[in-house]
Amino acid sequence: YESCCGRFHAGAAAAPSAEALMRSRYSAFVKGDAGYLLRTWHPRTRPARLDLDPGMRWTGLEILGTADG
Repeated sequence: YESCCGRFHAGAAAAPSAEALMRSRYSAFVKGDAGYLLRTWHPRTRPARLDLDPGMRWTGLEILGTADG
């Protein structure tokens, strides 16, 4: 986790590609990191607050393909 998404969640680095960003956002959903999700949400569509459902269970992320990151 620390060598992948943890550094993005901590603010030590920015996700270098769209794929890395989506992986980091998925991890944030799994860990319940609403702050990171809000920080990485486009301001035009970002809600004022985010209430994550503690009963939600995330089971996986499948990247079907990428182009240029």
